[in-house]
Amino acid sequence: MKTQLTVRGNVATAPRRVVTDTGIVIAEFRLAATERFFNRQTEQWEDGNTSWYTVSAFRQLAENIFRSFTVGDPVTVTGKVSIKQWTSKDETKRGTTAEIVADTAGHDLMRGFTEFTRHTKNSPRVVDNSPADSPLVDHGWEEAEPMTA
Repeated sequence: MKTQLTVRGNVATAPRRVVTDTGIVIAEFRLAATERFFNRQTEQWEDGNTSWYTVSAFRQLAENIFRSFTVGDPVTVTGKVSIKQWTSKDETKRGTTAEIVADTAGHDLMRGFTEFTRHTKNSPRVVDNSPADSPLVDHGWEEAEPMTA
């Protein structure tokens, strides 16, 4: 059983987008979550330890992350976390990685604001924001429409 986790942090690497042979979109990025605490002696906020996570997302969430997140963005991610042991190919390095498979993700609105754009599915179109040598994926999305109140 995997544990559900919500993490607030900053996007540390540009989201990478991959399309599988079966057409499933996958996005992956590193997330840095740094503890903050108030130092009563100096009366200032200070940084504590940083926890690092590898975040993966699939399908529409992956596409939206790829289109929305950039390095340094404050984000919130909720998903299933697993801890994995790894060894380098030459077996000289070993380590542990926390991986989150995201169920949802978005900008951290405690630290800024964003503009939301909803996708509609009325007519198919190809979304191409990938490198020229990447396969295109037809998500069935129309041109994005801004949300109105």
